[in-house]
Amino acid sequence: MPKARRQGTVQEIISWEIRRVPVAKKTIHHMDLATLIQVNKDVVALTGEPHEYSPADGEKLAALISEVEARANNQDFEEAVPEKGALLVFKIASGQYFRAGNKRTALVAGVTFLVKNGYSMDIRNPVFVSTVDRVGVAAASLDDLFEVMSGLVKKSPTERKGWENAIRHVIDTNRAFLVRLSS
Repeated sequence: MPKARRQGTVQEIISWEIRRVPVAKKTIHHMDLATLIQVNKDVVALTGEPHEYSPADGEKLAALISEVEARANNQDFEEAVPEKGALLVFKIASGQYFRAGNKRTALVAGVTFLVKNGYSMDIRNPVFVSTVDRVGVAAASLDDLFEVMSGLVKKSPTERKGWENAIRHVIDTNRAFLVRLSS
């Protein structure tokens, strides 16, 4: 049986057809446990500190990643990415999961998460660094961190490369800064 033809102007018909086309939802690229652990290894290797965490902390890190993945799923991509990034930074900085480098790991993981999802943020911004430092000693809240990060996050035309390349880029371009933070 032949399809019924729509009646109307060309513009109306095109409009009807466009509304029928499903729009693909942007995929948020989340960090997995192995990648997060690698971030800490790379960060503490800069200063020769030990990379250590307990099995219990490994389980807590896995739960942290699940919490970040589940957060803001009902929001648009543009709203969800900064919120998930702030939660990732907050949880790592406040959780003290690793023996060394927790705040630096939080900075690198958060900025890398943003880069991987097409955003940029200056890891060296003193307000950002100070807020993460305050989060690490329970003097700043998730809302404080989100407010700071929201004002600094920028859309960037970044190619979606592998996590390793994104991590390496953030660490390599900020090596001296990260080493100075350890003292």
